[in-house]
Amino acid sequence: MSFTLLFSYIAYIIIKIMYQKLPEEIHPLRHAQDGLKLVGKLHTHNMLRLGDALHNMKGATANIDMIFDVDKENLPYLQGKFISSLTFICERCMHVMSLTITAKCLLALIQNEYEIKSLSKQYEPWLIKINEPMQLDCLVEDELILALPLVPKHNFDCLSIDAWHSLAEETEIITNFTSPFAILSALKLKN
Repeated sequence: MSFTLLFSYIAYIIIKIMYQKLPEEIHPLRHAQDGLKLVGKLHTHNMLRLGDALHNMKGATANIDMIFDVDKENLPYLQGKFISSLTFICERCMHVMSLTITAKCLLALIQNEYEIKSLSKQYEPWLIKINEPMQLDCLVEDELILALPLVPKHNFDCLSIDAWHSLAEETEIITNFTSPFAILSALKLKN
């Protein structure tokens, strides 16, 4: 009987954590002192800077798993993992594609720049003000932007063989000249 009760209690806690409503604002230092864990989904429709890099943001959400805590040296930190499936334009074939972006962070919550020098290498500094709340979607947006690929492209050959051959021919024509000015001199000789 006690095993069933314990299992029910643990299942209740897990369900409560999984479906909690995420706050719009976070207070990083206070949350670190409380050892807060945030798990949930956040809509990305307010993340305009992220939207500039995407093809479409309709219905996009980010799965959030964040732990605020204090380490052994009494340093407050945030450990986060953000996962979102986003749509891009492939830079090779120029077609719409979907990529799952995973951003992980381990941020030390510091209050002045002098603390950066003494940080352990495992942490990235996050300069915050003591009593100033932070917008949760801004933090998630920053981390997702940092995790975006420089050149979004399919992870398979999305161009046809003919396209690769025409690219090879163009490259061969360009590389036959020894310098950029050789093209100009060839044009001058024609006239």
